[in-house]
Amino acid sequence: MKLFRLSPEQAVAVTEHLERARAWFSRLLDTFRAMARRLARTALAVADAFRRMNTAAPAGAANARQRPAWMSPYGPPARRHA
Repeated sequence: MKLFRLSPEQAVAVTEHLERARAWFSRLLDTFRAMARRLARTALAVADAFRRMNTAAPAGAANARQRPAWMSPYGPPARRHA
């Protein structure tokens, strides 16, 4: 591998490109941080909703009154072979 010496113009160009890349990555990291904050807030809201849902009446209680007592919520019984 050969190493070449950069001219002053090339060194300035490389420095400018590196600065642009650093700024772009900085914006990318800021975006990811904002997304992570929103994701955390959403996860907390979902957990809170599940917590509140757990204290409500069971979902099966309303459906149990809508069918006759002999009707199973799991379908007809399996056939028994003798």
